[in-house]
Amino acid sequence: MGLFYNVSAKELLEARNELFVKKGIPALQQNGFERSPFAVDWFGRNNLKDFTYVLCRLAPHSQLQVVNTHISRGDKWIKIFLNIFELTPAVKSLDQLKDTDGLQYHLPPNSRSEMRLRSDDFEGMPLFNFVHHKVKPFYTEGGFRKRMFELGALIEEDLNNIDRFAKRWHELHKPLITDWEGRGVKEK
Repeated sequence: MGLFYNVSAKELLEARNELFVKKGIPALQQNGFERSPFAVDWFGRNNLKDFTYVLCRLAPHSQLQVVNTHISRGDKWIKIFLNIFELTPAVKSLDQLKDTDGLQYHLPPNSRSEMRLRSDDFEGMPLFNFVHHKVKPFYTEGGFRKRMFELGALIEEDLNNIDRFAKRWHELHKPLITDWEGRGVKEK
């Protein structure tokens, strides 16, 4: 028995995944996000035995908002990314995109405008950016539970206010105009 409480990499991975499933996904769903309609997108355990969740919603002007979440083994982060595309021809429902490939949404040049929540959207000096989607240090089992509770509250708060991040994304980027499979379309 060690001096400090230790959590295995597998336990930490499972705990972060359970937290995101209980707090993050319902918060996104309350804001109109749903499981990605694209054939290549993950929703759960991926082929690396980590977890990836891709959720989408349609915003005005046929804008596709994509939230891509990675929960990786071997770290303490829940990495949440937001990217926005303008689809042409216009889409009325995500069902229209069902079973299209969609791989291009995750590759450059489309992935260059991806914004990581709580990291890429920070204003001011990065030195003073203390709030992240990361399990903070803990030394006891109670400390671990407290840190997971804090992370869950932050994830839930941020994803309930996803429109604030979408607004910040628009301040930093301009939506790429793409076809339904994510291939770039020249502006008119």
